[in-house]
Amino acid sequence: MKELKVLFPTPEFVSVAGRKVMIKPVKFKHFESFSNASTVVLALASSQTVEQLYAYSQKTKHLETVLITSTNLTRWRIRRLPAVAAVHLMLHVIRVNAFFFERALVEMGRVLGGEKSLQN
Repeated sequence: MKELKVLFPTPEFVSVAGRKVMIKPVKFKHFESFSNASTVVLALASSQTVEQLYAYSQKTKHLETVLITSTNLTRWRIRRLPAVAAVHLMLHVIRVNAFFFERALVEMGRVLGGEKSLQN
């Protein structure tokens, strides 16, 4: 049962505007929104200002959807976050979930290759 640890990652906590915010793993039903928001955030982060990025995200609602489903913040609280804080929080959501997917893919490759799970 130890190998299930990879399948069900534990939430992480970050501090946003003095509050502890829980970052949860992305659920399968929200994966498309996560993918869309991640792609936009990462692509625009290097070429746009945070305000432009947040304005685009507000228009498409991808960022809000991901933050609602991947954190313990309410929609009301997310809508009142400063643009910089919302984008920074989204970058943490990407980091947490990217690390999980990376670990899961490496583990899956090892198991499929005939090796025993590293979790044993």
